[in-house]
Amino acid sequence: MISAPARTGWYVYGVVGESAAASAETQAMTRSGVGSHGVRVIRAGNLAALASEVPLDDFGDDVLPERLNDPDWLERNARAHDDVLEAVLDDASVVPFRFGTIYLDRSEVGTMLDDRRDELERALERIEGRVELGVKAFADRSRVEESLRNRSGDDAGDEGGGAGTAYLLRRQRERRLEAEAEALSTEIVARAHEALRSVADAARVNRPQPPELSGRSDRMLLNASYLVARGDGRLSAEVRRLADEHRDHGITFEVTGPWPAYNFVGAEEPE
Repeated sequence: MISAPARTGWYVYGVVGESAAASAETQAMTRSGVGSHGVRVIRAGNLAALASEVPLDDFGDDVLPERLNDPDWLERNARAHDDVLEAVLDDASVVPFRFGTIYLDRSEVGTMLDDRRDELERALERIEGRVELGVKAFADRSRVEESLRNRSGDDAGDEGGGAGTAYLLRRQRERRLEAEAEALSTEIVARAHEALRSVADAARVNRPQPPELSGRSDRMLLNASYLVARGDGRLSAEVRRLADEHRDHGITFEVTGPWPAYNFVGAEEPE
């Protein structure tokens, strides 16, 4: 019995300009794409898509939702997706596509490039010569409160008046300290974001991640992305300055990247 040929589709990682297609293809082909499939370039006019031919048994619309619920499968392939984009990032600006973007036929990829030409050209122009850096700020609540106690000289001593009175006074101090810690954290992060935005071409503040996603028990106060010129070290230097300035307040900063400009190529305009 002759088996039917496996159904395949084309997984698209992102789009580069035609002038960068050759170098992007060279860099991307040094990496394995999703599912360990090779990476190819599909050209249409002055645009080129980075893509892999993949089996629809793994990436088709009917199976992809189930695959996304498999943490090992998702981590392995999401990492491969990012690796392909990051391989071309040093030499080319790339409009990144979301993980799991599939077209059923190679010709559909070309049609997409034609249909979205104006949008993709504007995106490439916006991010030309730029990369995305992420900045996160975290607060260790106990250390924030301790810094406030040290600043105020509040030793939380016993004011007397009996156990009931002492309890009420202690609870009042705790609530006041919590409110002051929240206000201090909010003020520090707001000023930090303004300082970071001043050395970036664009900025976007995203929803803070919970501990199960951030991997840290400390509360995330800031989860922001900044568009900067490739090789510009000012934002990273500013993050280091902020980290030094606020270490004693119990607030830490970290920078990640460079990344493809995921936060700066969508429909919404960033700051």
